[in-house]
Amino acid sequence: MFMKTLHVLTSEGHTWRNFVFGNIKKLRNEKPPVNGIEFLVDLVLLILRWFSVSYWIRYLPERWENPRLRNNIVDAYCSAEFVVLCTLLVYANGRLVDTIVCVYVLFEIYLSLFNILFIGKFRDINYKPPSIERVLLLMFLNVLQLVVAFAVLYRAWSPSAISWDRALSQAIRVLGTVEAPTQTRALVDLQILLDLLLLVIFLASFVGQVGVFRDAPVAKSENHL
Repeated sequence: MFMKTLHVLTSEGHTWRNFVFGNIKKLRNEKPPVNGIEFLVDLVLLILRWFSVSYWIRYLPERWENPRLRNNIVDAYCSAEFVVLCTLLVYANGRLVDTIVCVYVLFEIYLSLFNILFIGKFRDINYKPPSIERVLLLMFLNVLQLVVAFAVLYRAWSPSAISWDRALSQAIRVLGTVEAPTQTRALVDLQILLDLLLLVIFLASFVGQVGVFRDAPVAKSENHL
């Protein structure tokens, strides 16, 4: 596995520069062309991919032209993120570590969702999902990750010590707009904004038929899973 990865990274035409600049070049060559604020948003999303482990994971197996391996690795990585969050929730590792991990997981969640919404229609840049059902399952996993991440943050930043189950209950109540604790008001406001943003992206993608949900692949032509 390591030698294969090293060969992919060093072989001609498959260096990291191809990942960094290749998609931006493809975006500029889209027909019809992307202009104005949409181009700027798409450009920012492509640049932010450079800082995302999940997109580097997507890139390397894609270079091996093995969609099944790519999809399985991405699924495993997303599941591993959820397991790490649950571990941090139960076994607090300090405010700094917990915050860095949670912020990075949230960054990857919303980077992926915005890419689904804005980059998903560009099939030369964003590969076709094997099924819409898989995309929905990953979105549901994102909701769970969001809740657990904020539960970790509530526990880390609460002025008084709270148990992991109480922190999780607090995050779930904020998600359902049932209760808004005053001790961590800034975190509550942030979670509400991100919850609403998640809902808007979900509705825009699924109900509005944009992004990755547009021009969905036919099941018989995509036999990757």
